[in-house]
Amino acid sequence: MLRWTVGFFAAAGFLVSTTAVAQQVTTGQNISVTLHGIISGSVFMQDADFGTGNAQKAEYVTAERNAWVHGGDVRNTRLSLALAGPEVTSGWHANATVELDFFGAYSGGGNFGDEQPQARLRLAYVDLAGARTTLRIGQDFSPTFGTIPQSTSHIGYPLGWGSGGFIGWRFTQIKLMHTLSRPGAKKTTKMQLAVMNGSWTDEAGGTNNTFSAGERSAPQAEARFDYSAGRLTAYVVGHIDTKDFAAGPNLVSRALEIGFSTTRGGVSIAANGHYGKAMGHQFAQVVQFGDIRGWGAWGQLGYNLSPHWSLWGFYGAERPNETDMTNNAVTEADGTAIALANRRFSTWLTVPMLRYKAGPYALGFEWLHSEVQVGPSANNKLRAGNQVLLSVRLDF
Repeated sequence: MLRWTVGFFAAAGFLVSTTAVAQQVTTGQNISVTLHGIISGSVFMQDADFGTGNAQKAEYVTAERNAWVHGGDVRNTRLSLALAGPEVTSGWHANATVELDFFGAYSGGGNFGDEQPQARLRLAYVDLAGARTTLRIGQDFSPTFGTIPQSTSHIGYPLGWGSGGFIGWRFTQIKLMHTLSRPGAKKTTKMQLAVMNGSWTDEAGGTNNTFSAGERSAPQAEARFDYSAGRLTAYVVGHIDTKDFAAGPNLVSRALEIGFSTTRGGVSIAANGHYGKAMGHQFAQVVQFGDIRGWGAWGQLGYNLSPHWSLWGFYGAERPNETDMTNNAVTEADGTAIALANRRFSTWLTVPMLRYKAGPYALGFEWLHSEVQVGPSANNKLRAGNQVLLSVRLDF
């Protein structure tokens, strides 16, 4: 017993020491492994139910409550393994990344289930990396997944995702990334080309293992151009794909997205906007599926009050086209039809945040306010809801 106790504390001490100095582990295949991620926790109160979920997943109001509820959430906690491999041919190295968080299903029902969130796979891809070009195959974010708004609570589900102009999702793909500018250039330019698996709603009675209209037609294709100069970064992305329905004509999805971020002194600014059609599979059109045009945009302003304290303000909106929403079939992500009176015609999202940050540690107080217009303009109704959160995160 004494031997096992000593061994346990010796191993714990080794883990603490390696974390403190960020040492790498080398495998027998001459592959170095680096562990990093996020440990996160939130305590919150909210007076509404939210899609695409509650707590750290909350985005837009789905139902109002007549009383406040409270809770806690740690599902943003994230673990990533970065593998740096050997040279496989002259000038080319094999690298890989695998990442998971805890937004999977809870371990079960009953009283104890919500304290036991399960892991889910986020990313899993292998790179063949040269000096300026990388070929990536596996599951990664789409190029439309742009600048992420600052938040201590909405990390795995960023602010505005499906509710305020933030779009993009993870897909299995083949992605080619190339740096156009020369090494050491003051202004850098990069491009990405990605071909990703098709995606659309599950058909009636189907499961995630059946092929939907998205998988039966042309895959998703995206191209992205990035520009950076000093503290300014900007990007533009184009998207196209088609869906092959068992009955009825094919549906073409299109999108154009632009975004930028910059810092000037103690001020940080970031913004993103998109216009597209039939982009529910990438969290647009208020996460409704159909032949729907629409636009969305968000902006965030941050100001440093001191070296550690900062104040942030986020505003985002999503506007599906009312004519398309009224005249065309609209479904939820699972393929369930949405009656006209229950369709989400527009959303607004505002989030102020006061944040303390010192190195890898951040503590934030946020107030999320969401408004959703339900039904056509002739007889629409407003759903409004609030969420107040105190959150902590440690990045390692």
